[in-house]
Formats: sequence, structure tokens, C-alpha cells
Amino acid sequence: MKNHIKQIHISIIVLTFVLLLLGVFNQNLWFDEAYSVGLANQNWGNLIISGAYDVHPILYYMFLKVFTMIFGNSMIAFRIFSVIPIVLLSIFSYTHIRKEFGEKVGAYFAFILLFLPVTFHYGTQIRMYSLSMLFLAITAFYAYKAYKENERQRKNWILFAVFSVLSAYTHYLGLVTIGMINLTLLYFIIRYKRELLKKWFIYGIIQFIAYLPGLLIFAFQSSKVAKGFWISVNYPNIFMEIVEFFFKDTINSPIPAIFGLVVFVYTLLRLHTLYMQDKEKIRPILAALWICGLVIGISLLVSLFRPIFIPRYMLPMSSLAIFALAYTLSNDERKWIKGVICIGLIALSIWNGYTYWNSAYSEENQKPFAEVRDQVQDQDIFIYTTIGPGSLMAMEFNENQQYFYNKDHWDVEVAYGAFKPQMECIETLKELEDYHGRIWVIDSAYTNLYDELKQTEGYSLTKETVSFYHPFSGDTFKISLFEKK
Repeated sequence: MKNHIKQIHISIIVLTFVLLLLGVFNQNLWFDEAYSVGLANQNWGNLIISGAYDVHPILYYMFLKVFTMIFGNSMIAFRIFSVIPIVLLSIFSYTHIRKEFGEKVGAYFAFILLFLPVTFHYGTQIRMYSLSMLFLAITAFYAYKAYKENERQRKNWILFAVFSVLSAYTHYLGLVTIGMINLTLLYFIIRYKRELLKKWFIYGIIQFIAYLPGLLIFAFQSSKVAKGFWISVNYPNIFMEIVEFFFKDTINSPIPAIFGLVVFVYTLLRLHTLYMQDKEKIRPILAALWICGLVIGISLLVSLFRPIFIPRYMLPMSSLAIFALAYTLSNDERKWIKGVICIGLIALSIWNGYTYWNSAYSEENQKPFAEVRDQVQDQDIFIYTTIGPGSLMAMEFNENQQYFYNKDHWDVEVAYGAFKPQMECIETLKELEDYHGRIWVIDSAYTNLYDELKQTEGYSLTKETVSFYHPFSGDTFKISLFEKK
């Protein structure tokens, strides 16, 4: 039976790699991905300066740049960098989770990771989420090992501290999560193993010192741009968004929410039963869910005053929830329940994969760029007031000078250095008064620079507005052409 489970587990790892590779040929971007690509293409100085003005830590961008310096900066290379951590996490479930918690737990972990609908999406997205998932999983695992083992403790504590710091430098919800992991570890040490208290303080100080530069950057970002101007948290809808997030992704249906609620309730009820049977054995699983709950609760509490939370920010700690569900399923003898959940995951994954594939590989994605490419001239400039469609134009037509018209005066000029040298920020149209020639105006569904230029002296309309929907980003491009005399 063990060999049979091992073979299934290895097959799942291979399948994870194969399926994720299907998404790396997507040549389309949305704003956050364009930002990652833009930063990785900057020199080291610009990357660090612009990244420091972003709302995320810069470690991911630095790793991405190193990777593309070695393997090239093709879109495939950018996406493969996100595939690798998911595959490594799947392998980690075989090399570590399986050995520590049993064959079934490891195999179920790999299975759930593969068939969660969000995995295919965020496992190929050019962002830090897959990397943060890997780092947090390793952090949590070695926190548990450091607490459990009396032998080779130094190795476990060192790895726990190293990956804690890496997690904190990858995503700020990762920072919050390692804070909760450290506090949870402290609670168990004080209650059950006080002889480890000295080690906890020593390695806690090491983590704090190693993250001091990150804390300075975090404080700087908070004072400059991390004001949540683009984030909104809608209560009580956010609670259902949290329940459905890992199961819904691009699916436009209430079914993922229902399924997610069923899985959540099942997990809690089953863990309660297991807790009554063996309280000590179930502690790691309860601790994992406790940490998830603390992170979400703190984030929602802070968001009452300054919105900082969106559901995808749960991805760094997702391995903890996957572990809890994997353990629950592996310790349930009712095959019909396990069958329903596994088949449900597969069905939702196929459903989401189909909808995601259609948006990622739709020919509609290229139409706004084809419209411009057929008529653009070397001396033409671009101007836009929304960075979503604008950033994609900046990446597509990087030989033409472009301007982000910052009408709302956001403090983003340095952060948007990721799109240098083709893009600059301007505060008023007066900054273009020395320019004479053609101007491509890129509006979105929510902006209308077109109307402003029509009413501004010196600008004449050359080509009426044409609208295109970009399925992958969800943006609408409203493209018009003006002449400035």
C-alpha cells in the first residue's frame, strides 16, 4: 500500500509540473505582472529604488531579475520562475511532509495543491505568490520540527529562522504570518517545553535583526504609497470572498462558494472529532488553522481603519490550510466523503482551467495592440490616466515615449520607474506644451481623457475612439488619436 501511495504521489508531482507548463506560453499581461517584468528589466539601482516605493517587499523582484539574467527575459522564462516554487512545494510534500506526517497526508497535500483552482492561475502568474507559498510552508514545517525534536535542533532552528526572513521579505502578509507562527511557537514552548525558551529568544532576535532593513522599507512605503487607495474591503461580503477564493478564481458561479463552505465546515467538524480522540496528535493541524485565522482576523481588523486585505493575500499562508485539509482527509475512513471532495476539486479545477485558458489565450487580447501597431509612427507619443491599460501599452510599444497623466497626484512617480525609460509621469498637460505631433490616447472604461483633450486648445482629433476588451487583464481599452499643433 505504501509503494502504491508513493507512486501516486510521484505521479501527482509530475502532473503538477506538466499542467503548469501549459500556462507559461501565455504572452499576455495585466498591470501587476507588467510591473514585475518592468522592474526585472531595470538595472539594479532602478530596481531597488522603484521597488522601495512599491507596496510589496523587493526580494521577489531581485530573484526574478537574477533568474532572467541567467535564462533570458522571455515571457516564458518569467512565468517558469513562478512555476518552479509550486513544483518545489509539491516535491517538499514528498520529501518532508510525507516523512513527518505519513504517506497519505503527503499525497493528499500534493493532490490538493495541484487541484485547487487558484494553483494554475497563480502558479504561472508573474508575481511573488508562488514563491511566498513555498517559503511559508518551509517556515511552518521547521517551526514544528524545532519544537518537536531534541536532536539536531540547531539545524531546525536555523532553517526556521532563514525561511522566516525570506518569507517576510517576499510578502507583507507573509511577514504577518511568520509573526503569528513565532507567537504560536512561543505559546507551545511556554506551556509544554520551557527548556526551548532561550532558543526561541535567540532565533527571534536573529530574525528581527535580519529583517531590520525590511522594516525600514515597510515604514517608508507606509508613509509614501501604502495607503490602500486602491483597496476596498466590503463587509460582510469579504467573509464569503475568503471562503470561496481558493475554489473560485475565474469561475463566475456561486458553486465554488458553496463548495468552499462545505469543505470549511467539514474540516472543522472532522478536526473536532479527531481532537476528542487524540488531542496531542492533532495540535499541529489546529495550530496551522489557528495561525490562518489570526492572520485573516488581524488583517480584517486593521482594514476597518485602513484597507490592507484582499483575498489573494491569503496565498502565502495557503500551505497551512492545505495541510489541515490533507490531514483531515487522510484520517477519514469514509471513502464517499473523500471521493466527493476530491472529485469536486478536480471538477472545479477543470472548470477554472477552461475559463482561465480562454481568457489567457484569447485572440481578443491582441486586438488593442494590433489597432495601434498598424498605424503607429516612430515619433508618436502615448498618454493615459489609468495605469492598467497604460502599463500594457508601455510594455508593448517601448520604443515610443509614453506619459502617465497623474491627475489625482498619487505619489507613484518613483514606483512607476519600473516602466522607464519609455514612460514618464506628468501632473498637468502643460508639461507637453513643447511637444508637437501625434498623441495616442489610451482611456479605460472609467476614464475619459478623450473628452478633456477635445476641449483643450491645440489638440485636434485625428481618429475617433475605438474600444476593445482585454480578457486577460479585464481592462477596457478606449483608443483614440490626436494631433497637437
